[in-house]
Amino acid sequence: MSPEKKKSNWADSMSGLMEKMAPIFDQPILASVRDGFVALMPLIMVGAFVLIILQFPLCFREEAACYLQSALPANVADSLWNVFNVTFGLLSLYVVISVSYALSRRRGLDPLMPVFFSFMSYILVASPQLAGGEAGTFLDNKGLFTAIVVSVISVEVFNLFVKKGIVVKMPEGVPPAISAAFAALIPGAVLGFGWWFVRFILNFDLAGNMFLVLSKVVPAASTYTAAAIAETFHAFLWTMGIHGDLTIGIALEPVWQANLAANAQAVAAGLPPTAIYTGIFRSFVVPGGSGATLPLAIYFTRSKSVRLRRVGWLGIPPGIFNINEPITFGAPVIFNPILGIPFILITFLNVTTAYLATSFGLVRPTYILAPWTLPSPLLMFMATGYDWRAIVVAILTEFVIPGIIWYPAFKAWEKEVLKTEKAAGK
Repeated sequence: MSPEKKKSNWADSMSGLMEKMAPIFDQPILASVRDGFVALMPLIMVGAFVLIILQFPLCFREEAACYLQSALPANVADSLWNVFNVTFGLLSLYVVISVSYALSRRRGLDPLMPVFFSFMSYILVASPQLAGGEAGTFLDNKGLFTAIVVSVISVEVFNLFVKKGIVVKMPEGVPPAISAAFAALIPGAVLGFGWWFVRFILNFDLAGNMFLVLSKVVPAASTYTAAAIAETFHAFLWTMGIHGDLTIGIALEPVWQANLAANAQAVAAGLPPTAIYTGIFRSFVVPGGSGATLPLAIYFTRSKSVRLRRVGWLGIPPGIFNINEPITFGAPVIFNPILGIPFILITFLNVTTAYLATSFGLVRPTYILAPWTLPSPLLMFMATGYDWRAIVVAILTEFVIPGIIWYPAFKAWEKEVLKTEKAAGK
């Protein structure tokens, strides 16, 4: 069998595997959780602006007097924390709304009533004190996972009643808004009294029990070993043509968000951030895009191959802003062992370097959600609360490590492309 035939068969088999796996990553519940968190990014960033302002450095020492907060009038600085408190401090409530909305849309429901009753259900389950007029609990990041569970169950129950026709049906001619409101009565009542029965009659504290379990799970999912496995796997999936970031994000997005929120709240309380593996930390791992391909794009611009030069010049501008699909698909990295192996290796080396640098205190853990399209050194400078050492680590993971690894891979791939171009008479 010819080498070309073997390569074709291997690629075909990987394509077939990708097609079989694709429905898993677009499964309505998992996809809705992912979409729900993505939709919350603007809100979280609004809360992060408070940290960006109040934690702006006036000098580069970790002292209270070195931050802008100390230079502002006390009433201004103190009142700014209110914006932070109604974003990060109520994060679980926003998750309920966002996830239940996304799942309702995927189930073909008018989202308004399912969102209302999901919100009500979460208050009953996680913050029953609010019903008695007392301060609530589990409204911030501590209730994230409970918010996901309650949202999914509530929407699925609502959807079951609607699809089975177990609803109050109004006569023809009644305005649609009124019909929709009455149609929600039975499933809404089932949800309200159902969650009441679970929380108050059975006295089952879902939120408290989940918090206890996840207080063990989240740290375990945040270790170096977990981060290294997850990020290396994400890079491997990209080489198979599968969106690696979205794939691992389905499972780890709640962990990343919980860690980021915990860090932000620690800083707001005057404590040091401690969680390392957050979503924004990953910009140390994938600067310029997955596989840190910006140095490869630069090498391509000096290639003897006309095609690679074009791909390189096309890849540099978006790569500066952490978008590297022109390189991933144009080189290509997908189904290409010559570029795929260094793509995976660089990701592993980057997560190892960044994690160890953070764990040894060489750079501050991330706690500010800055726009991910900022150039990586600037992005990580902001995400770590203006820690200048983050710029050094970002340069190391974006240019130094990838630059060393990509060069021999570039030369090897250029040789193969030139052979192909010569055979084609180009």
